Amino acid sequence: METEEYTLVRDMLRSFALRHRVGSADEIEPQSRTAAQHALDELGLGELRRTSPPAATVQECALLAEEHGRHPLTTSLLGTALLAPELLRLLGTPAPASRPTIALARDLRFPGPDPAPPAAWDCDAADCALHVAPDGTVRRVTLGPPVRTADLLRHVREASGTGDGAEVIGRLTAKARQRWQAYALVVVAAELVGAADALVTLSTDYSRDRRQYGRPIGSFQAVQHLLADATVLVEACASATRYAAWCLDHEPADRALTAARVAKAEVNASAVEAVYAGMQVLGGIAQTWEHVAHLYLRRVLVGARLLATTADLLPALAEPFATTTAAPEVTR
Repeated sequence: METEEYTLVRDMLRSFALRHRVGSADEIEPQSRTAAQHALDELGLGELRRTSPPAATVQECALLAEEHGRHPLTTSLLGTALLAPELLRLLGTPAPASRPTIALARDLRFPGPDPAPPAAWDCDAADCALHVAPDGTVRRVTLGPPVRTADLLRHVREASGTGDGAEVIGRLTAKARQRWQAYALVVVAAELVGAADALVTLSTDYSRDRRQYGRPIGSFQAVQHLLADATVLVEACASATRYAAWCLDHEPADRALTAARVAKAEVNASAVEAVYAGMQVLGGIAQTWEHVAHLYLRRVLVGARLLATTADLLPALAEPFATTTAAPEVTR
């Protein structure tokens, strides 16, 4: 059950989103981005998990990310208000004077052994980034020039300073690193759930208004099947993601990470399939620059590769079973 305080926070975010969402790619301008980010910062969402114990549960933060994903917003909620503060909390480090986001590998996956310079993700309003090395070492890195990305709503910038001389601000324990990865996977998956749900809702509403052969296209069985299947896919994503968020609040770190990997793998496949169905129902209008549909599509396609792809996740999920279960004997 939602607390009264959380209900107020969620309603504030929803009200903010309705005021600052963009209606098309042409409305994405520096002035509007700055104004929207300033308005979001005034909500104080970065303080939700600063304290120990946190004021908000992971489940509540995931629902906020989901709500953010439902709207075409240019604001940095995930990077600067949810992920970076949680990383600092797990480190036990006080909030710095600077405002960090998170740094990922150049392909926007979790950093690996590749020494290539990282990329600062979701970096509107950020002036530095936090890079988590595979051994749990967290370094503060500086922001460089912009990096092109298909997601028009979100900024990515080059980052530098991960070498031996970089500023180390702490090291995550093995359990804390598992919780950090699980939290990041859950929050990103939740935003993708919101984006996919919004596009399916948009296409469903459109099917009631768009008429062909004298009838709404939503009355045709083929369209109904597309939308029904897309709705089931979104619900599957939402269920897996919310369960993973619950695990982070109630289960050990290793089980929470497993649930988060399952959720992200589900979202990577099902959210993409759901938005493809929505785009098909919307038809030609969704392919135009002026329509909002491609902003959702871009976010989901980039998000399906963000942090971890399905190809990354499935071997990690299978590994414990492969090492503890003997291969079955094959008979012919």
